[in-house]
Amino acid sequence: MDFNLKNYKRFKIKYYLKTVNFFFFFHGTSLNNENWIKIEQSFVINKLKYIRVLNKIMINILKNSILKNLVVLIHGPILLLSINKNNSKLTFKKLENISPLINFLGFKLNNKIYSKEQVRNLKKMSYFENVYIFHNSMKTFTKMPYYKFKTKKTVLLSK
Repeated sequence: MDFNLKNYKRFKIKYYLKTVNFFFFFHGTSLNNENWIKIEQSFVINKLKYIRVLNKIMINILKNSILKNLVVLIHGPILLLSINKNNSKLTFKKLENISPLINFLGFKLNNKIYSKEQVRNLKKMSYFENVYIFHNSMKTFTKMPYYKFKTKKTVLLSK
């Protein structure tokens, strides 16, 4: 087997997709060194780990995986960001505004991909806090009487 840089990157990305359960997809742009250094500095400040993947390699990997629906989103370099476990202060709003040169596409959590639109209303990145908020909201909805949800529609009966 020929082992070159392209094969190494392909194996590294496949391993990353299989082993890491929680990471973010960002769409990057082709940047010069000065802008890329600023982006890397913002990653280091926010304690984020990243892998920068070029367009062709990412498309080939995703076509042969369960994540093949993501191929339509890829039109340039993709950044795969992961956070440290002890960095719980990072929110989705802060993550979206980390740099104007990269765009948030979505994230992977337990082999499911969630888009930017699906997570727009989430406040925290902690799974347990979000489940707790969901539990409390379900508890309040179940205590509400039925007539508050029922719409008053009059049915016309003709004879």
